[in-house]
Amino acid sequence: MELGCIFSYINKIGSISNKFLTKRIKEEGLPILQNHALLFYILPEDKSPLLFSEIVKIGKMSKSSLSDIINKYESLGLVSKSICNEDKRNIYINLTDDGVNVKHKLDQIKDEALNAMLDGFDENQKEIFKKYVSKALLNIKKVL
Repeated sequence: MELGCIFSYINKIGSISNKFLTKRIKEEGLPILQNHALLFYILPEDKSPLLFSEIVKIGKMSKSSLSDIINKYESLGLVSKSICNEDKRNIYINLTDDGVNVKHKLDQIKDEALNAMLDGFDENQKEIFKKYVSKALLNIKKVL
């Protein structure tokens, strides 16, 4: 295998994983879009609030995009917004009970995808894979 084609494999893993997530979200009847799942991964399961600005930073998304996403899921009752008492310009976002249920389903779907991808790996191989993928990610981030 030519080392350069590893990028092709990485892209295929990402693409297939996204297709799997989209398919399973639809099968589960979850009222979210695949590309919005990150919000549910970011927000804490215990429903503790995060500042809007924290979510922007963690999710590396624009304020306007995040605002649209939050408004959509607030109208569906999956997240709630509240104004920060200390600074009225800041908004807190947290999951509702229904949002926590969506988060749990997304976690199950993520685990299904990971189990499918690592099928046939023993525990040692899984740890080695995780270690090297993490190291490669850290290395490539250094050049940015």
